[in-house]
Amino acid sequence: MVDSIRIKLALWFVCMVMLLYSIDSIASVMVFKTNLMRSVDVGLEDLIAELRPSVKIVDGHPSLKNWYVEAKDNDPILATVQLFDAKGNALEQYGPDGVEQLFNGTLRLRTDDKNLRSMYVKVDHKGKHEGFIQLQVSTKPQDDAVEQFFLVVMVVAPFIAAGVGICAYLFSGQAVKPIERTLLMLRRFVADAGHELNTPVATIEACLETLKDPGKLGNMSDDVFRMMERASERLRHLSKDLIVLARIEDPEAEMMRTQVRIRDFCDTVVMELIPVARERNIEIFVNPFPDITISAHAESILEIFNNLIDNAVKYSDEDGKVQVSIEQKDSHLTITVTDQGVGIPPDSLHSVFDRFYRVDKSRSRDVGGSGLGLSIVKAAVERHGGSVAVESEVGKGTTFRVILPVSKSQA
Repeated sequence: MVDSIRIKLALWFVCMVMLLYSIDSIASVMVFKTNLMRSVDVGLEDLIAELRPSVKIVDGHPSLKNWYVEAKDNDPILATVQLFDAKGNALEQYGPDGVEQLFNGTLRLRTDDKNLRSMYVKVDHKGKHEGFIQLQVSTKPQDDAVEQFFLVVMVVAPFIAAGVGICAYLFSGQAVKPIERTLLMLRRFVADAGHELNTPVATIEACLETLKDPGKLGNMSDDVFRMMERASERLRHLSKDLIVLARIEDPEAEMMRTQVRIRDFCDTVVMELIPVARERNIEIFVNPFPDITISAHAESILEIFNNLIDNAVKYSDEDGKVQVSIEQKDSHLTITVTDQGVGIPPDSLHSVFDRFYRVDKSRSRDVGGSGLGLSIVKAAVERHGGSVAVESEVGKGTTFRVILPVSKSQA
């Protein structure tokens, strides 16, 4: 799939570049041709200016016979020189054969492979209009130059297309790398989610099969219902965390920010987790901190506190201690949660924020959870423009540190 996307990107890029090249080439040919014709017109204008003084009025008609007698012995006449009376009737013609027709512009000839550039002006004598003088010159050299230019454009086009195609394919490889990583993450996420969902579903199915056959149930009814309850609870937590994660990570989802009082959220989470912590004789300490209010998405801040403190309690050893500290310095708010648990191996530190990643899978399943808590924390923190880091030492504990930006008006 990624290769297909890469090829399509390269083809689209080649098509766009060649379209621009075609438009630019056509414009260049038109400009080149226009400039050549303009140079021909300038030459005709200069030649007419030289000939007009030589025009004589003979019997009421313009004539260049005297000029021709002198000119034929000198350089050959390259342009067609024509004289017309006031009514447009041809009188005289010198030089190469031309078209006896008064015309300004390019005459396209059907009987020859050349075109003529034609220009005429009036001939006046003593304020009276006596006729016209017209010059015509072949545009074959200019037409050949335009044709050669067009052929060069056409010959170069395939090489440009090939070069652009190769470069586009190479660069598109870099462009699709994020897509490839995203697809890989998506496939892994779907596989992990399917695996996580499969376990509680399989448990519920097994319990239902047992309930269908009362003979197999015996005295295990309470155990079966407890297993179904745990599996159902696990499914509920998993679906809830998936929805929360999807909503936080969606860049188009609106996250309404309000003035959030940090103490209220921290106290709420701690109060909810104290009963759980007491079952394993774990103490939760919140270091004193000033009353801080920031502009943030309330649900995201709650998820940050809930997942960090809940994880600290779950992975702390019995009779351990979880410490929460919050401080504001300059334009940043730092939330630190430290436990005295089993710790995280160094080779796992870079993966703890991945979806469904568990350092110790057997223990993780015992303590519950969906494996999405830290992924939710990371997504929520990054959505607020902050950062999250982890430090840990095996056997001694783990520290999570969240840094959130605070605007100057809030500081």
